[in-house]
Amino acid sequence: MTRPKIVAVDGPAGSGKSSICATVCKNLGWSYVNTGALYRAVGLMAHDRGIALVEGEGIKRILDEFSPGVRWEHESARLFVGVEDLTPRLGSVEAANGASAVAKMQMVRDALLPLQRRLALSAPRGAIVDGRDIGTVVFPDADLKIFMTASLEQRAARRLKQLERSGIKPDLTHAEIMRGIASRDEQDSQRDSAPMRKAADAVLFDTSEMDVEQAITNLRTLIKSKGLA
Repeated sequence: MTRPKIVAVDGPAGSGKSSICATVCKNLGWSYVNTGALYRAVGLMAHDRGIALVEGEGIKRILDEFSPGVRWEHESARLFVGVEDLTPRLGSVEAANGASAVAKMQMVRDALLPLQRRLALSAPRGAIVDGRDIGTVVFPDADLKIFMTASLEQRAARRLKQLERSGIKPDLTHAEIMRGIASRDEQDSQRDSAPMRKAADAVLFDTSEMDVEQAITNLRTLIKSKGLA
């Protein structure tokens, strides 16, 4: 059986990965897998159950429930655990804080690695998989690797707009969001387990000076130029 084409997209928060990759997948008839949503879901489940994010046994119980029960809908990019749709809450502060904490845990990364590969390889045609370590750890054999980034100022502005669109009233200023993103960047790039970094063979894709439509067009063109779609 032929493996679907895999495009691995890594990069920091706010670079536009989710919205751009999801739309390009719709245009190409491909599947989109947001691996950050998996970490957010684990962190959210820990929050809901009152489990401390440093409690190894508690997190292990969540993983034992999560891995066999998770379902990712390729067309709608929605994440279910059992019958519960966690998608509307994955953009919350609780989910973001939880993801940052559990992503440092080797136990969590080990548990989610085969799950990420399974979700992408179940795509009927091709898949764009985004995250922090896709091209370096999850799919080092990807057909195309991209490192998507943007300036810190742009990423903070996008995060603020995202919160406003989702109906969450932001109680943080642009400067405070910038500091939070910078802190997350440092954690992601300095962690011992699978740090965020640009793969040696990845294409740098800077969205700082692009609007969403330009970024979507440019990414689709890049994928097609490699003969993948």
